[in-house]
Amino acid sequence: MKKINSTKINSSIINKFIRLMSKFDYQASIKKAVLRCITTFILIILITFIGGCSAMKQIEEDTISQLSFSHDGKKVVFDRCRNEGCQIQVYDLETGELAAYQSPQNERWSMGKYSYDGKSITFSVFPIKSNDDLDLGNMQIAVMDADGKNFKKVTTGPGAKLYPAFSHNGKKILYACAARIREKGKTPAADYDAWEVNLETGEQTQLTFFKYFYMGNLTYFPDDERYIYYGELPEVFEGVKSYQNETAFKQKMIELAKKGMGIHAVVVMKGKEMIPKIYNFGDKVVPEKPLLSKDGSVLIFEKSASAGKFYQYSTDGNHRLVVQVGSVDSAAISPDGKYMGRCNGETISVLRVSDGTAYRGIVLRHSDYARRSENLDELVRKMPQLRILQEMPSQIVTIKNQY
Repeated sequence: MKKINSTKINSSIINKFIRLMSKFDYQASIKKAVLRCITTFILIILITFIGGCSAMKQIEEDTISQLSFSHDGKKVVFDRCRNEGCQIQVYDLETGELAAYQSPQNERWSMGKYSYDGKSITFSVFPIKSNDDLDLGNMQIAVMDADGKNFKKVTTGPGAKLYPAFSHNGKKILYACAARIREKGKTPAADYDAWEVNLETGEQTQLTFFKYFYMGNLTYFPDDERYIYYGELPEVFEGVKSYQNETAFKQKMIELAKKGMGIHAVVVMKGKEMIPKIYNFGDKVVPEKPLLSKDGSVLIFEKSASAGKFYQYSTDGNHRLVVQVGSVDSAAISPDGKYMGRCNGETISVLRVSDGTAYRGIVLRHSDYARRSENLDELVRKMPQLRILQEMPSQIVTIKNQY
């Protein structure tokens, strides 16, 4: 079996949207911890990690994050980091088979997402510097066939590029990009906006111009023109900067709201065009983590500051509680909208959206959950839906050709 490539720890403290992968540590993000220091959870969206201002949780020898589903919903895809290094791994929910995509020695791969036909996978590429630190400012988006053939980086230029997602026709990829890499401070990247790249022409287009503190969950609607995302703490709108003139910026937001629009929380746009909100979450709900099914008919969201309560959106405002799962690092929905998955760093839970019942639980053998169980193997025998994640994948996919 191929040995996973390793790299020494990067000394920078990182936030939730930059996953530094290293030989000895894969540090948990501290975005939530940072916001605890500077706000009282106002506009805190996409809460993923629990931490504090003076310390942050260190990921141990085995951790999982960045969850997504395969095109047919039969597998889950995630980042896995161990002492030996990091991989994008793929777990078959039925057979229990574990496979992995292995990056070359000078790169780290993260945030894998399959195309809707399952023929391709896209992911973020972290270049590794000569001193073994990760080069956040020169991250790129890459694609390749599911079997490792036809690897290609499809973006160019500087910026931290994250959370890539295919269009339904497979011709475009939507992603978030940070315009600025900070030399100081707890958050290494800033000024996030939505971009897309045309895979046929190579053209890269900036779609939003709001300079978010954080953005994620970018997904195309079936028409491949509209898209949904979560945007937190925008800094600029129509030339008005929130940090220079807060009063004027708030007035701009009020004017947008009167038109039925907004640029924070869950946002829907069409290309560069702002369109009226198509969802009405109610006055008392601030939505997070929008999870959209392939046909756009099912939307799952987390209610802000709710201890992990996920709801299925309803047009009448009576949003149905799907599950309350507590701390969540990442969440995903299967393309058909039947399953929802969540990851907390050590376990993956997959449940049925229809009634919130458990479908599959995947646990790391060395997790806190496992340590609390006197006999984990016996527990697995008694709980058919529970599985132990294998130590090593049975299949490792590497680049087969590059162009």
